[in-house]
Parts: sequence; C-alpha cells; structure tokens
Amino acid sequence: MFIFISDVWLDQVEVLEKLHMMFTGYSSMPPTCFVLCGNFSSAPYGKSQIKTLTESLKTLADIICEYPNIHKNSRFVFVPGPEDPGPSSILPRPPLADYITEEFSKRVPHSVFTTNPCRIQYCTQEIIIFREDLVNKMCRNCIRFPNSNLDIPNHFLKTIIAQGHLTPLPLYVSPVYWAYDYSLRVYPVPDLLVFADKYDPFNIVHTDCTCINPGSFPRSSFCFKVYYPSSKTVEDSKLQNL
Repeated sequence: MFIFISDVWLDQVEVLEKLHMMFTGYSSMPPTCFVLCGNFSSAPYGKSQIKTLTESLKTLADIICEYPNIHKNSRFVFVPGPEDPGPSSILPRPPLADYITEEFSKRVPHSVFTTNPCRIQYCTQEIIIFREDLVNKMCRNCIRFPNSNLDIPNHFLKTIIAQGHLTPLPLYVSPVYWAYDYSLRVYPVPDLLVFADKYDPFNIVHTDCTCINPGSFPRSSFCFKVYYPSSKTVEDSKLQNL
C-alpha cells in the first residue's frame, strides 16, 4: 500500500494535525511507503524558508516517532516541489539539500529525499512520481483545447503517453537540463504515473498505465490517494474532521 500526498505544507498547524490523524489511522497496518510531495512550505521561497523548513522537518520527525509501528515498517519518500529550496524552474530538480534534511534522516532512517521526478521500482512494477503544476501549463500551450473541463485529464494523459515525455512543452515554457532529459521520458510506459499537481484530483487508466493526481492536500480538503500494487487499484481518500 502506497500513500500519495501533494503540497504537504509542514509550516501549517492544520496540515500537521491531519498527518497526525492519518498516522493514527494507519498505525495498526503501516503502509509500505508514504510519498510526500512538495511544496513543503506554504510561503514562497525567501530568506527564512530554509530555517522554517528545517524546523518543520524536525516537527514531522517528532510526529512519526510517536508511532513506532509506522516508524519501523514504513518508508518515507520526499519529492521536492517547484517552490522548495533549490534551482529555479529547471527540470529535473535535485533533492532537498543535505543540511536541511540531515537531522530528519538520522531520526527517521527509512526516509529518502529524492529528485523530481523520481522512479520507484516495487517488485515488478515501475512507478513515476512527478511534482509539477503541469496541467495549467499544458492547457495554456495546447493547439486544440478539450470540449469540456471533464475531458482535460484524459487529453492531458493521452498527450503525455503519446509524446513519451513528462513535459512535452517548448523549453522557454518548461526548461530542461539536456544531460538529464532521459529522466523525463515515459517510455516504456510505467505501471503507475503520479502527477502531483494543484489541479483537481483524478484517476485515469490509459494503455495499461494508471495515472493519478492526488491534488493539493490543503486546497482539496485534505484529499490523498492510496495505491494497492497487488491489484493495481487506486482508492480516493479524504481526512475529515471528527
């Protein structure tokens, strides 16, 4: 069982409370992996963001350590967002810097701070995770706009699969490091493609590829996605007030 959450604003008290609630619910049956996607701060990049992010990660480590079963058995994967500390908008993005994550990694050994996009090989399945607000960019630069908003996710996924690339856009719209362009390729097609986008959540299956968007955690009333690799099914989940 994989848990996918996007826009985990660690500087927001309400987000931390919802993570508490989530860990409480899963403590009896820990998931294989929690995939937490940025942005990890609700404020734009600034001089105080690095210090705030470091303190927020310490708080998250405190929360995880309160649940020994999850701390021992689950892995935590952190995928940086476009407004997290690091290079500007050029893809792929490197992981969060070691001096930000060092203490968290010591306290939560089963944590991985990875690049954006990243790939996970789980048994025979390949999972690609990409944190980028791409749907709006694609809509602004498309040649033929879908007939209705309901068609946008379908058109979006078909374009990505047909082009075999995560960002089939001009370089002035989405800059790419040429030496690492191969990391953005989507061929062969993965089993699961996760677009962590602030666009509305969606689940689509196309050419045996399941594509999901968990949506923005704080903006979508704390929605997230649960993926079961054994059956290749996706479950829509939401944290509601008790």
